[in-house]
Amino acid sequence: MFDDPNVVLHCEKIDKIYPGTKALDQVSFDLLKGKVNVLIGENGAGKSTLMKCLFGIYNKDDGKIFLDGKEVNFRSSREALDNGVAMVHQELNQALRRNVMDNIWLGRYPKIKGTPVISEKQMYDDTMKVFEELGINVNPKTIMSTMPVSQRQMVEIAKAVSFNSKVIVFDEPTSSLTEQEVEHLFRIINMLRDRGCGIIYISHKMEEILRISDEVTIMRDGQWI
Repeated sequence: MFDDPNVVLHCEKIDKIYPGTKALDQVSFDLLKGKVNVLIGENGAGKSTLMKCLFGIYNKDDGKIFLDGKEVNFRSSREALDNGVAMVHQELNQALRRNVMDNIWLGRYPKIKGTPVISEKQMYDDTMKVFEELGINVNPKTIMSTMPVSQRQMVEIAKAVSFNSKVIVFDEPTSSLTEQEVEHLFRIINMLRDRGCGIIYISHKMEEILRISDEVTIMRDGQWI
């Protein structure tokens, strides 16, 4: 157990070792509820590796991770999502031939009560509810491949929010966004922060860091600086 009611996520002495390289070296990290912690450092500093260990994409070699005070060790991204940890990746991994709502509810389709049949109406309505909450103007039936990258990224953010996440990681989220879209993203982040969600925001852009951060964590050569 990790007993601090203000901390939603606590990473303690995390190690990740590859042949000839120690990608993470005794990294400890706290995320407070309702706060934005910006994670910065050069390429190769270990930022994304740490987040992928949290999200169940990589297995850490040592250390502990606590979510809401309880130790967790996610073995897959789905397990992380089901426990309230979501990640919006810089490189989107989506089913481009499927529509928007399929991508959001993939693997957890709502069913017509008492049957194994997927409820398209429920899926559409649930998607619209999330979009209206976030101010996203996208038709849930649009095929993903026909949309610009910026809109596809907004769909990924909506998917993260649809899991009622306690922690959301944004990995370089503005790399493909216009200035207007960045402002929309920041409004969403502020709304999530006000709701009590903990946000980890990976960025190299100093202007964004100064605007959005409550705390800043610096990493270098796999270590917390």
